[in-house]
Order: sequence, then structure tokens, then C-alpha cells
Amino acid sequence: MPLTFSSDSLRLANSKQANTIKAQAGTSTTMTNDSLTRSRVAPEDSAAKENKSIYLHLSEEAKNKSRLEKKKEAIDKSDLPTKIKDYLKRIHELKEELRKLQQELKKVMANNNISEEQKDLQADQLQKQINALNNALVSTLNALEKDLKEEPLTQEQAATFAELLL
Repeated sequence: MPLTFSSDSLRLANSKQANTIKAQAGTSTTMTNDSLTRSRVAPEDSAAKENKSIYLHLSEEAKNKSRLEKKKEAIDKSDLPTKIKDYLKRIHELKEELRKLQQELKKVMANNNISEEQKDLQADQLQKQINALNNALVSTLNALEKDLKEEPLTQEQAATFAELLL
């Protein structure tokens, strides 16, 4: 089964099978060893049976991981020096880790099921991790800047670099 990705969903398509399976009221879908079966659904015409697709909605975490992998792939395909590629990948990884920790911090602060003391303790621990990641990001950016001064990029590489840094 070939896999294709989109920004909002993962589409698992099987061109040999029929029907599009959608979550509808009154529809139940079950997975067997080698086939999908549907119950309480009206039969579909033969033209619709040429393509069968399953749409899976991905969590924000999965979407972000997919975006990070796409960025890394684009960086690998670029004509930038290997050292610069490594810096760019590390920068994107650090930014993603920071984003996760910041979301976790927001959840802790919004949690009304724990005492203020526990909330402060957890928030303090998360803030220390965020600060450490920020320091690592600054160090990586400083090292990148130093290497760019020592080995300047061509105009074309600089444009690619700017695009990949975002």
C-alpha cells in the first residue's frame, strides 16, 4: 500500500480495492487480517470501487515530527556544506524540543488538579530545561555564525540557507 502525506492527514491508499471509507454516523469499520469490512452502509457503485482510501488524522505531535523530518530531508538535499547542514538540523531539533517544553509548561500552569506548590515545582523544572535548551540554541547559532564567517556561502547557497533556517 503506497503512503502519501498531507499537512492535515495521512492518506493510506490501496488502488486495487474499492470504496472510500469515511467516518459517518451509523458506520462501523473493523479491521480483519487482510481486509477492511463495513457494516450498516449502503452498497456503493462500481465506479467508486476503483479507489479505496483511509484517512487518518494525525496528532499535533505527529504533524510536528513530520514537518521536522521534511525540513531535515530538504537540508540534506541542499548544496550547503556538510557542517552548515548539521547546524541547521540541530537548530530545528532544538526549536522543536523548546516548543514541546513550552507546551508542557502551559499544561502544568493550567492544571487545577495539583497544588500551587507542585505547580511551581514542576514549572521551575521545566523552566530550567527550557533555559538549557535556549543556551544550546544560542551556542549553536554562535558556532554557525563563526563558521559562516570563516567559510562564506555563495549567493545561491545563502538564499538556500535563509530558506532552510526558517
